[in-house]
Amino acid sequence: MGAHAERLSQGNNRNSWGGKANQMGGERYPLDVIIEGDTGITQQWERQQDKEAVALFNARVQDWGSKVNAVLKLSIGALIDSDKKLSKSLKQNYRHYGKPITAGEEVTSVGFGFRPEGIYVHLGVGRGYNMQGSTRVLTKKSNDEWNREPKPWFNPIIEQAIPELVEIVREYCGTLLVNTTRIFINR
Repeated sequence: MGAHAERLSQGNNRNSWGGKANQMGGERYPLDVIIEGDTGITQQWERQQDKEAVALFNARVQDWGSKVNAVLKLSIGALIDSDKKLSKSLKQNYRHYGKPITAGEEVTSVGFGFRPEGIYVHLGVGRGYNMQGSTRVLTKKSNDEWNREPKPWFNPIIEQAIPELVEIVREYCGTLLVNTTRIFINR
């Protein structure tokens, strides 16, 4: 199998993200950072032969995810006055091409999941306040005043934390990249 066919195969595995295995208590992990490279399955197999390096890499990535999760919970507490369920619903998840990690496999994605209200609060939308494209639009009829403001509790924390993850990935294998296209809310 050539490198192009290997990458296509990897892409098919990534597309299985919405399966039942990626749910936890009804909550999805809609936002994730993907660790990928222009190398194929063969190069990944070769990297995974060094079990100690893989274990250290996975531990460092999981430590990063735990630290980010803790800071996100602090951010929720600081910005949201009546947080009843959002901070409790915040969870991180580690996957190997959309599937649970087994012994000796690299972490290829770190996901953060939370209740849907987290997105509404972050964007400042909800009943009567919608998004059209990237613009907030007032749709309620009873009152023409804006009573909701965005409370960006997620994106700023992730933006600050990504450089540390990039450094962890670079130290492990310089040909791997951190794909952040699916981690930010409304980008």
